[in-house]
Amino acid sequence: MEKLKNLWDDKLWFKILVIVIILALSYWFGIIAILLGFILFIYAIVTVIRKYIFKKNTRFKVRYILLSFLALTIVGGYGYAQTHPEEMEQSRISQQETKKAAETKKAEDAKKAAKAKKAEDVKKAAKAKKAEDAKKAEDARQAEAARQAEAAKQAEAAKQAEAAKQAEAAKQAEAAKQAEAAKQAEAAKQAEAAKQAEAAKQAEAAKQAEAAKQAEAAAQTQAAAQAQAAAQTEQNGNSTGYTRDANGRWHRSNGQFASKKEIAAAGLVW
Repeated sequence: MEKLKNLWDDKLWFKILVIVIILALSYWFGIIAILLGFILFIYAIVTVIRKYIFKKNTRFKVRYILLSFLALTIVGGYGYAQTHPEEMEQSRISQQETKKAAETKKAEDAKKAAKAKKAEDVKKAAKAKKAEDAKKAEDARQAEAARQAEAAKQAEAAKQAEAAKQAEAAKQAEAAKQAEAAKQAEAAKQAEAAKQAEAAKQAEAAKQAEAAKQAEAAAQTQAAAQAQAAAQTEQNGNSTGYTRDANGRWHRSNGQFASKKEIAAAGLVW
């Protein structure tokens, strides 16, 4: 086994010989070659999964496996076709018969479907006609009901219009009565308002007179208080040596003007 491996690795003629033998066997044993080709194809898929998904090293390269699959499949198929022509012919005849049977069955199915469709169309037409007749009868019934409802509605409308007319007449009479009553009430209200306005005017005049009287008394009281305060201040000023002129300015005993601070210190009012 080791020698064969060495020959495969070192000798090109050995590789060519092995490949020729494999192709010859594939030609004569086509079925086995095709089976081995499919096995190699499955192995190629497994190799791709192991290498690119599970990241595991593989012994053989995928392209070589796929080339072997193609070679075995093509050579095996061609060899089987050449070495078993009767079987290929039978297979072709069988395929033709199968195809013909399928086409016959398809035609029969189409014929049955057309027949069923025709029967269904007839059934649908009858059903549609029956539905149309029923719809016409229903439309006639609804039209009669609508006509009767419209007549009843018009009668009810006329009745309501008469009642509304009578109600409007009664309303107008009541409105005229209320208007007259409102007019009389308004006249009474205006008379009462005039009376109240006159009374308010007299009360306001009395109030103003009383206010003027109180203001006059308050003014007199304030004037008296101011005069008393001035007299008191003058007296205090004379006792402290300060005098106040007619303009309200304070003077020292020597006649000079006194400051606010001096006046405040003396207990006087500026």
